Amino acid sequence: MARAKLPIRYTQGFNPHPVLSLACPRPVGVRAEGDLLVASLTAPIEADELLRRLNNSALSGMRFLRAESLPAGQKPQAIGAEYELRVPAERAEAIRSRRADLAAQQSWPVERLVSTKGRGKGLAKRTIDLKPLVADVKLDGEKLRMHLVPQGDLWARPGEVLRLLGLDEHLDLAALVRTEVHFGL
Repeated sequence: MARAKLPIRYTQGFNPHPVLSLACPRPVGVRAEGDLLVASLTAPIEADELLRRLNNSALSGMRFLRAESLPAGQKPQAIGAEYELRVPAERAEAIRSRRADLAAQQSWPVERLVSTKGRGKGLAKRTIDLKPLVADVKLDGEKLRMHLVPQGDLWARPGEVLRLLGLDEHLDLAALVRTEVHFGL
């Protein structure tokens, strides 16, 4: 933004910082083929000019694909996310079998550590049913594809879904790619 000399809005106060956000943050180490950056500007700029300036100033390998203005005060909400993992052929049958087992189950409970609020701040275990948070999970050739959807602010974590499928939630997560995020206003 600074190299593109864009009129970015900054917060007020002692330590101002740019008013930017990624509308759907992804897990650490997960690569994305597309993210949505929301930026607040102090002056209007045509979408084509914004894209030109950003792409001329972007780091190697980074490309901005689209720009559009949002109505004042509106922020896009993520309503779904697509992920993909390349799976070696020798692991495919075990994944298909585990997926079939999961499809027959009423719920997919996982335990998650969540921060607690109030006097005894810390962490607590919470059981979450992932089944309504996973719109689809399928093995398409050598690619495992999953479509995750939220319920309110609650999302399935991709590593949790991998673990349910019998995969390593750390090693396989590092090879996972978020291919698309679906948004609504």
